[in-house]
Amino acid sequence: MKKFSEQLKKKADSIRLRSDEKHELRQRLLAYMEYHPLSESTSSFVQESSRARSLAMRLSAWNGWMIGKIASASLVFCFVIVPALAEKALPGEILYPVKLRFNEEVRGALVSSPYEKIEWETERLERRLAEANLLADAGMLTPDAEAEVARAIKQHSEAAEQSIADIRKSDSDDAALAEINLSSALEVQSEVLVKREASGTSPSSALATAVNEAKLRVNHGDSEIISNQKLQARLEAETTRAYEYFNSLNGVISSEEKDDIDRRLSDVKTKVDAASTLSQTDQATSSKLFVEALGSTRKIISFMTNLDVRKNVNIEDLVPVTPTDEERRQTLQLRLEEAEDTINQVEIGISQLATTSSNYIELSEGLEQYNELQMSATSSLASNDLVAAESSAADALDLAKGLLNNLIALGIEIEVPVSTDEPGEDN
Repeated sequence: MKKFSEQLKKKADSIRLRSDEKHELRQRLLAYMEYHPLSESTSSFVQESSRARSLAMRLSAWNGWMIGKIASASLVFCFVIVPALAEKALPGEILYPVKLRFNEEVRGALVSSPYEKIEWETERLERRLAEANLLADAGMLTPDAEAEVARAIKQHSEAAEQSIADIRKSDSDDAALAEINLSSALEVQSEVLVKREASGTSPSSALATAVNEAKLRVNHGDSEIISNQKLQARLEAETTRAYEYFNSLNGVISSEEKDDIDRRLSDVKTKVDAASTLSQTDQATSSKLFVEALGSTRKIISFMTNLDVRKNVNIEDLVPVTPTDEERRQTLQLRLEEAEDTINQVEIGISQLATTSSNYIELSEGLEQYNELQMSATSSLASNDLVAAESSAADALDLAKGLLNNLIALGIEIEVPVSTDEPGEDN
């Protein structure tokens, strides 16, 4: 027999109020509440309970809002502020690993092509050397930091070389163009280290060795005849970039420095125009000129964009001026005048020797050779053969200086005639 409680529960589950019964019960409850209101104490208790529940809900919402704000601030701090501060970190500082393993790795992951990867690895190499120079200037370049930078130079240069090898499998022209860029960057950094060594501020010979080893592994690109079309396209992109940087330098560098850069950019344009003219008749020379122009443009960009480079070297050290024909003629004229002044002193010295002495005969023969070289230079200059004229003038000046040194070695005192004209008086 089932228990009574079970029977009662089963019976209760089967009982349901009819709709009219439910309505009547509701009305009775409302009527009771109307004629039996809550006392003040009970009402106050209910209101306090309600306010407490409302406050708890508001606190819960506020806590959620604060947690969200704190989480957002933490994310901003970790992924924005810390990386930004790490960009200025140097080897040995607490944020330097963030700079290497987060900032630079993220930037590297965003690189979309092998060519851009080469550009990025080259930039990383330049960043490591700039860091080493800063530490050296502050007297803080420890052996450990030096070794770390040297390893990084090797790592970045090898990564760039590997990317060049990958490009070469599908496009030798693009590989050669990438090599020109990498080679130019290494040449700039090598020049920086040379200048710092000359001034006694070189960070380390180990770093110079690492850069030079990387230079030796990289082909300069001038041994290959690259498609002129690709050379011109790359040059157009690089010169456009160079002029954008150039126009942004107002107020940053002196007007003299800006004029020097402008002159080099004009030289690049002159070289490109000459290469374009030769492209139909002399492909090899045309390509060589394009390659030289591209290398010069990359060095000019490095000078403009890298403060460490600009601080340690002059633009002339990286990209010597290409003189115009008129400038070459003026230089030739000055060289011939210097040679003539020197040979006048030689003639005064020879006149003091006995005409029968072996020294007199030897120096006289040297004078004859000088006269032939001087006439050759003058004739070539008149016919606008500047290359031949420069060669003859240089040989004539060297010979004249050599003859003068021989006379001095013989103990001959040479008195140079002094002009009797007063300063500022017309001749």
